[in-house]
Amino acid sequence: MTDNGNNDIERLRQMLDEGQRFVLTCHTNPDGDALGSTLGLRQVLINLGKEATVVTPDLPPSFYSWMPGIKTIKIYERDTETCDRIIDDADVVLMLDYNDLRRVKTLGVKLSSVEKPMVMIDHHTDPQSSPTLIFSRPDAPATCEVVYQLVRSLGLEQHIDAPAATNLYAGILTDTGGLSYNSDDPEIYLTVADLLRRGVDKPWVHDKVFNNKSLRRLRLLGYALGRKMQRIEQLPLAVIALSAKELERFHYNTGDTEGFVNFPLQARDVIGTALILERPDAIKISTRSKGNFPVNEFAAQYYNGGGHRNAAGANIEGDFEATVEEFIRNFSEFYAKWLKKESK
Repeated sequence: MTDNGNNDIERLRQMLDEGQRFVLTCHTNPDGDALGSTLGLRQVLINLGKEATVVTPDLPPSFYSWMPGIKTIKIYERDTETCDRIIDDADVVLMLDYNDLRRVKTLGVKLSSVEKPMVMIDHHTDPQSSPTLIFSRPDAPATCEVVYQLVRSLGLEQHIDAPAATNLYAGILTDTGGLSYNSDDPEIYLTVADLLRRGVDKPWVHDKVFNNKSLRRLRLLGYALGRKMQRIEQLPLAVIALSAKELERFHYNTGDTEGFVNFPLQARDVIGTALILERPDAIKISTRSKGNFPVNEFAAQYYNGGGHRNAAGANIEGDFEATVEEFIRNFSEFYAKWLKKESK
């Protein structure tokens, strides 16, 4: 964990003791880990007798509407004035599941001007922001795991009730694909066991996470896999590229393609996958991999992106078709270099 050990824990403890109003923020297009970590920690703070508000840059996907406390979220792009006032009145701002203010759109402009304690709690590599305190664990499978361990280090685990545990568990579950990747550390299963003891309804959460899709989303998935998935010849790569017109045809909403990039990894001879989406503000590239193939290094080298060894991404500008062709060339080049390095 990127911190100064007990010194930073004590500084955070002091912030919690002295502060009364807390704002918790996460990245754009929030996923299960972003929502789970903010809502989970919010519940812990409320149980401590604090005022705590989650502010997201944009609207969370509708299929997370079941998460405890999600209806209390304030959405920055929809009610900027109210959110600015909440941030101005806060004693401490918490940054969860992101380490770069560029990941929070216009909310980042506001946060860059804040003159009050800011605390980053994250599991992504190479922090680009400089808050007051940083608790970063790139080896952790999810920010929810970092939150859980941090709460334990503070001696506050008794405040993890069923709603908090449910949110933290959901974040771990979604960021590991149901504990199928980035989940080799036995510690994560001790965390899960404790969260279950604290009141998580495991079958209910699994049903909400994995069986809560709209028919529109399922039809888009069928189209993506049946018509758009390319198995790139002579490379262990599968690519799904969806244009703006194709997304519009299926009445795309934010979050509808979450998890699509994982499906091609089920093919036995594929070690890398990509989902490339043409969106109004940028072209979004999501990558996944098996084993030791480092898609985070690939994303950083070619697209100024980042993430984890087996899950990374980037947002870029440019022509959509040209971007897809360039992606395949870049992957081919990176894969050849990686093979050469691995063979030594």
